[in-house]
Amino acid sequence: MIKRLASIFLFLLVAPLVLAQEKPRVSAEPEVRDALAKFVTAFDNLDWEAFRLAFDDDATVFYPRAFPERANGRAEFEKAFKIVFQQIRGGKTAPPYMDIQPKDMKVQMFGDCAIATFHLDDRSGFLNRRTIVLTKTNTGWRIVHLHASEVSTTSPQH
Repeated sequence: MIKRLASIFLFLLVAPLVLAQEKPRVSAEPEVRDALAKFVTAFDNLDWEAFRLAFDDDATVFYPRAFPERANGRAEFEKAFKIVFQQIRGGKTAPPYMDIQPKDMKVQMFGDCAIATFHLDDRSGFLNRRTIVLTKTNTGWRIVHLHASEVSTTSPQH
């Protein structure tokens, strides 16, 4: 009887520990990469609705040129991006309007947050750098920060 009680006691002691062990987490990186691919496609095609829905309402944006201040929240970043969309569209009447090709993309996962960094070589003499921070929401991965900058690849003339 004592052996049986000891076994039950041991089981009751160990069972919660075994059950509480977390299952190995499956990386969400493929989901993040898919969200980024959809964002790039929406931007290439100037698909305003798909593009704007890639962002969280409280997202912040630093642009590479023309808009020196940080855009804070949907109203500010949409206002600037509408101007950018008009400039890119120019006289073209059908998508794709651009051919964005992220190079050397790195995605770092931090739980429900992801940081994607890459560069674009779409402007001669400059390397365009991008950092996109995303967070997992109830409706999927959304951009909470986009930082765009560029650096000259030509050496200064003296």
